[in-house]
Amino acid sequence: MMKLQRILAAALVAVFSLGVFGLSTANAAGTYGISCKNNAYGMHLGSDYTQVAYVYNAFAVQGVAIPNGAHEYLITEFDEAYVGNDCIYSGSADTNGSAVVAGDVARLAISAIVGAVTNRIDMAYASKDSGTSTSATGLSFTSQADGLAMSANKLIGGLSFWGEFGNSSFKNDQTYTSSRLDSMNFDGDASSYSLGVDKLFGKALVGVVVSNLDTDLKTTFNDGTYKQSVDTYGVYIAYRTSIFQIDLGTGQGDSSITTTRKDLGNDSVINGKTTADIEYSNARISANFTRGRFSLVPHASWQSLTMDIAGFTDDRADEDSSSITGNFKLFTAGNEGTGAQDGLTVTDDTIAKRSITTETVSLGLKLSANIGSFTPYIGMAYEAEDTSKAVYKTEVGPDGNDSESKVSDYDSAYRIDGGINFMLGSNIKGGIRMGQVTSRTDWSEDFVAGNISIGF
Repeated sequence: MMKLQRILAAALVAVFSLGVFGLSTANAAGTYGISCKNNAYGMHLGSDYTQVAYVYNAFAVQGVAIPNGAHEYLITEFDEAYVGNDCIYSGSADTNGSAVVAGDVARLAISAIVGAVTNRIDMAYASKDSGTSTSATGLSFTSQADGLAMSANKLIGGLSFWGEFGNSSFKNDQTYTSSRLDSMNFDGDASSYSLGVDKLFGKALVGVVVSNLDTDLKTTFNDGTYKQSVDTYGVYIAYRTSIFQIDLGTGQGDSSITTTRKDLGNDSVINGKTTADIEYSNARISANFTRGRFSLVPHASWQSLTMDIAGFTDDRADEDSSSITGNFKLFTAGNEGTGAQDGLTVTDDTIAKRSITTETVSLGLKLSANIGSFTPYIGMAYEAEDTSKAVYKTEVGPDGNDSESKVSDYDSAYRIDGGINFMLGSNIKGGIRMGQVTSRTDWSEDFVAGNISIGF
């Protein structure tokens, strides 16, 4: 009878302790500085927490093993009972950044690549048509051009060499309160350049281009970073009549990705590295209507990019016994009360391969005014997109929190910009503009662009 009472008392103390610990999630490294994937935790289902994991700091053991043979002891004094909730409530925080941000990086990449090419095409036709006027040039510089553009026209038997450089800043501003509550919050910058060569054959333009995009993101949702470099090469062709213009492009390339994130159990850095294959295509049609000093250019475009990310391993740091706190160290099922340590083995995370796609259809309108050597303009475009959604692990247990955010559903946006282009003589043309992407769910993006064209 006394033995039964002691067992019931111990059970009540354990339940009370677990309830107290389960009311809130931890905000720092785990109580014992143990990795979320340390095999010493015995209460796992697969490799993630789903039940309580016990660690007892100090207790008095009385009696002997219960007659049924289980390695369980009668505990009459608890110093501390630890519940394994350092990692259990962390869907997005326990997810590699590639699963969350890769779709947005793909969209940035195709916008930079296609933007550079379409800008170059407009510059080529404007240089051909405008002579010393900035009217056509005013329209050509409004197409994309997030950065610096240079071209040398009619070199080496009519060949033209050109380059474009750009930069943008962006963020997902979804509500963020803790790395242990689901969110997609992140921010970063992207820089790009494109180098190309092309030639006009009457009204047709044919060219080749190589492009690069580098992104550097702070992935707040998992207290980590995401860096990706995209390199592509492609071909493009355009044809222009007195009013209409059409252009097409396609290309492929590769990419390298490096990620970091925090192990919520011990605050160590988890490192990942992989590669991806890239393919893209684009098409655009536009019209040019000029009345006096004013020009109006309606346009419609389509662009698509596929990024196949190879599977890889997220490398978790091995445990260091000196960093683990607690008098009685680690326990797993079957070891309670024996003082035996189950080991410091940490299981790395296997990240499956994934295919990312982004596709955007855009309808827009640009208005420019020719006032001599300067051409101010404004533009607006509606963009409907279909981009692979972010994914992150679901919570394996309820935490009483209602603030978890669903993945952002990007489906449309407006691109608004304005600026002024200029001409210095007949060989130097340039411009500056600023704008933003707005009305994209949980997203903000701002840019300032400068362009210069040198003709020979």
